Amino acid sequence: MEIGYKENTKNDVCGMRDDHSSLIPVLSTGTRNSCKTDCLVCGTEVDYLSEPVNATCHYCGVEEKTYFVCKDGHYVCNRCHSRDALAVIENICTTTKLADPLAIAEIIMEHPGIHMHGPEHHSLIPAALVAAYQNYVGNTDKKQIIEAINRGSMIPGGFCGIHGACGAGVGVGIAMCILLEATPLTPEERAHANWATACTLKCIADAGGPRCCKKSTRISLEEGMKYLSDMFDLSWHEKADFNIKCEYTQYNKECDKNCRYRSDS
Repeated sequence: MEIGYKENTKNDVCGMRDDHSSLIPVLSTGTRNSCKTDCLVCGTEVDYLSEPVNATCHYCGVEEKTYFVCKDGHYVCNRCHSRDALAVIENICTTTKLADPLAIAEIIMEHPGIHMHGPEHHSLIPAALVAAYQNYVGNTDKKQIIEAINRGSMIPGGFCGIHGACGAGVGVGIAMCILLEATPLTPEERAHANWATACTLKCIADAGGPRCCKKSTRISLEEGMKYLSDMFDLSWHEKADFNIKCEYTQYNKECDKNCRYRSDS
């Protein structure tokens, strides 16, 4: 199996926007507050419960157990929450020429279909990481990107605080499994996927603060990039810009004042 051991030294697009991004509607800094951070139905605060309750999705009518309902009783299932966002992620990741996953992620997160928090980030991370890596080594496979999105979409919202493993960190493991063609029966590939996930989850935990999908996305892509670079002795991560200043601080009520990405830090 060969996933790209040789660097594409001609690649010079790390950290730069490619032409396709102008075709995708994005929010300006002044209008980004239209990203909903609370209930997607009425805008009121969402309650995070320690035990599940039965609820009916406001949009599709599915009845299921959930840990998240708004104070007025509205519930939106993971599928309805992420449906439009996944199409945005697929469109950008399958057409971009960027080789920096953080640059890809920042473009995606600007789109009005991507919420401040939500399970769509669990697909964003593996898709951006796979797409950027493929662009860097010159071996594009759109099927792998779509598979990354599909696997990430299986991780529900709130996974970090309910199951003890942030979906962003698991997203790095998903990317590794896809790039390495890992299965439960491939010892080395399976081990690398778990190590990459473990390293990423540790960094997310060490960063502290309450859940923030933007922070976890950036940390995960940094760690995934570093892991793949170390694994294949690439200088890929050295070409990325990790000095990102977050433009979502004012829209995140639980924003960690010690977060290194804060625009006012």
